[in-house]
Amino acid sequence: MRKFFILLGLFLAIAFVYSITVAQYFVMSGFRSILPGGFIIYTVEILLGIVAVIIAMRIILRSDYAYNKSYWIIIMLLNPILGIIAYFIFARDFRVGKLIKERPLIANKHFLSLEEVTSPIYEHHPHGEIFRYVHDTTGRSVYENDTFTQVLNNGDEFFPALIEAVLQAKDYILMEFYIFKTDEIGKKIVSALQKKAQEGVDVYFIYDHFGSQKHVQRKLMTELKASGVKIGIFDPQKISLLNANVNFRNHRKATVIDGCVGFVGGINVGAEYNHQSKKFGFWRDTHLLVKGNGVTSIQNVFIKDWYYITSEVLKKPLDKSIVEMAGLFTVIESGPDFEYGLIKDVYFKMINSAKHSIKIVTPYLIIEPEMMIALKIAAKSGVKIELLVPGKHDFAVVGYATKSYYEQLLSYGVLIYEYTDRFVHSKILIVDDLIASVGSVNFDPRSFHINFEVTALFQNNAVASLVQHFQEDIARSLQISEVEWKKRGLLKRLIQGFFNLFSPIF
Repeated sequence: MRKFFILLGLFLAIAFVYSITVAQYFVMSGFRSILPGGFIIYTVEILLGIVAVIIAMRIILRSDYAYNKSYWIIIMLLNPILGIIAYFIFARDFRVGKLIKERPLIANKHFLSLEEVTSPIYEHHPHGEIFRYVHDTTGRSVYENDTFTQVLNNGDEFFPALIEAVLQAKDYILMEFYIFKTDEIGKKIVSALQKKAQEGVDVYFIYDHFGSQKHVQRKLMTELKASGVKIGIFDPQKISLLNANVNFRNHRKATVIDGCVGFVGGINVGAEYNHQSKKFGFWRDTHLLVKGNGVTSIQNVFIKDWYYITSEVLKKPLDKSIVEMAGLFTVIESGPDFEYGLIKDVYFKMINSAKHSIKIVTPYLIIEPEMMIALKIAAKSGVKIELLVPGKHDFAVVGYATKSYYEQLLSYGVLIYEYTDRFVHSKILIVDDLIASVGSVNFDPRSFHINFEVTALFQNNAVASLVQHFQEDIARSLQISEVEWKKRGLLKRLIQGFFNLFSPIF
């Protein structure tokens, strides 16, 4: 009732302002030379001004940090029309209330009940307190000594392993990708899925509408569906004038075969991920092959996403075979629905827990203030921080924004490496060479707050493999010198500074 009276009061105030403004227009015109076109334009301007004021009030009332609000206010002041359009496309809040009503099992955390009950002894493992934090704050199970993890470098290791696992499926296949292109490599995967579906294997396939719709051949998708494959298109919120969804995307890349083999990481399906891009050539990326009990958590992420799309709850048996590998393993998901910022919080804790070293690999680097403070404190405390970013960017705007953070990071003592003339798409965080995260999460606000993401967190022998590959990558990279970086020209400084202003919305 209170909300009703607030809205009623706001409506009456707007109506009053509008009527006074229109009356003023007629008085000023003297009722002599009123042109319909001029009146319409004047009315539209007033209405846009009112809308801009309402949006500004909404932004100010949000509980975000000031930097999350200020750039939208600036855009509104500079160009109200453009600002209103941009706001409705890129800054709409996720409609959690609608989700609670339409997908109650997500709201009540039903899918966490599918996790296996585990009782790891955190104290027996380095940085075990981080895994305890994950379990206590997310409800996710932490698996101890029963999950095998293997690092797959680049598409030439990932795609053969994925196709082989698909062809060996006996019961079911669960697969989702942000970008799925029906090019040469995509057709191979489609063919494998069709074959298994025709053999009687249950195949469920999800792709993100924004990331994939322009890349998939409708005819091929029709044939895939006709073979028995069940297809779900992840479109977080239906497109409408009052509920734009362009900004919300399922950025996850996850596959599960028969509940015993899983894949999670940063590689999408497309020729460029297999080193066949004319623009990039070699494409550096990282994925994980997972076997054992930890696959349960990857599977539950997919089951939740399938329910999100279809309202159907998949009931698939979990493989109970034990694959021994000393260490801890867990899966974290986040998104704008009910797990807002969880991966970011875990990353924040990992950085704060570092005692010796932090290694970060990311294609997109947009550092929020609290994360910058965490990196600063770690660096000033003697922790060696190494950052690997692309030497060649897929989006120039994001490249400029990434470089805008160099000077501040270098002043703290952070070592920055650019992968020489190549693009690196891996999403990796390694702390003390003992605990690591590999998944779909970029080091930017979009991944931390807006996208639906997933990452695996593990403390086992696979971390050593990641560290070795990191050392090989920086050996091929150019280290950015603080002295030389400060000598860059004024034009570069201006361009980087400009894109830094709006980097939180990239």
